[in-house]
Amino acid sequence: MAKFVAKCDNFGYLGTYWKKGTVLEAEAPPNEHFVPFGYQAAKSGAKKDSLVNKAAAETVKKVVKERRKKE
Repeated sequence: MAKFVAKCDNFGYLGTYWKKGTVLEAEAPPNEHFVPFGYQAAKSGAKKDSLVNKAAAETVKKVVKERRKKE
């Protein structure tokens, strides 16, 4: 069976309730608020990398700008 993780708090059928991050094993996701286990981590990891790269690029721009002012 595949593992799925809840991407937000949600209600299921017959009064079930899942909190964000709940992992369950099933043949198919119970509703549209579940993603395959590991998908969310990979997605957030990519987002963190892009934020780090953006911050590094901004730092380089600031350094270059300061050097140009000194000349």
